[in-house]
Amino acid sequence: MTMHQSSVSRFAYALLRTLAPMIAALALIPANSAHAQAYPSKPIRYVVGFTSGTATDLVARLVAQRLSERWGQQVVVDNRVGASGTIGAGLVARSAPDGYTLYMASSTMVVSPYFMSGVSYDVFKDFSPVVLMVGLPMVLIVPAQLPVNSVSELIALAKAKPGQLNYADTGRGTSSNISAELLSALTGIVLTEVSFKSTVDALSAVVRGDVALYYPNLAGAMPLIKQGRVKALALTTAKRSTAVPEISSMAETVPGFDAMSFYGIVVPAGTPKEVIKKLNAEVNSILAEPDMRKRLQDVGGDVVGGAPEVLAARMKAERDQVSQVVKRIQTREGKK
Repeated sequence: MTMHQSSVSRFAYALLRTLAPMIAALALIPANSAHAQAYPSKPIRYVVGFTSGTATDLVARLVAQRLSERWGQQVVVDNRVGASGTIGAGLVARSAPDGYTLYMASSTMVVSPYFMSGVSYDVFKDFSPVVLMVGLPMVLIVPAQLPVNSVSELIALAKAKPGQLNYADTGRGTSSNISAELLSALTGIVLTEVSFKSTVDALSAVVRGDVALYYPNLAGAMPLIKQGRVKALALTTAKRSTAVPEISSMAETVPGFDAMSFYGIVVPAGTPKEVIKKLNAEVNSILAEPDMRKRLQDVGGDVVGGAPEVLAARMKAERDQVSQVVKRIQTREGKK
């Protein structure tokens, strides 16, 4: 080999090393684009961690039906019940990150790991947010015979009788438990927890006056509110709901209070960004349909939508609130 040929070879080798990363990156672009354009090319499994008939399941089925109609591919709701939703979430966390397995994310998804041992996944590492679909407020209710008509009056009564007012919940880590403990944390009042096996039992206790307050789902409490059998003092959201604008929000009296239940979609971490983008756009389009908005509002929900970052922020806010509540419970019970 001549000196000239050797120089050319060295130059070509150096040029190849310089261009190789760019060539590799360019090679990925058509693949990702093709994957997104072809998606979905087969049925999609939409995992729900709770039983059929719950609000979580209802919202999932409404959206799944619309996605099936729009894409011509069946979106199958798969109820994987048990362990406060952690069984279903764990299944999705271990699934292929290809957009064909979705999970119905909710507040419980973030809360459960704080109250359960052996959870097999990390909510913030093993999932990628897609879209926050609906905010579903709880409502602070009290017995019709309790002599308070506002949140401020309830707080004043609780301060006058520390530890004498009890609240109902359906177990540690449930929305009703977190909301009541958050109220105590933000106002300094002392309440006594009374747990019930079901929402029906807890609602009945409020009607009878056996407990002073409870935070049920708005949709479930509305019949009793309309009948005057309980009084609605406030919603747990930071702002008033468009569904019931006459009911005030907790934040109007207790700044920083925001315990809205949420429903959204997450996918396994590593799912292609273009697939997430396509899913996000389609679901946002569905949420914008007037009949869909009405159906969701009929169950007490507020349509949210937006970019994946909106769901990520909601999940982080939920985590921060739960951490505060857990520390409060542990301190009260003498646990480290």
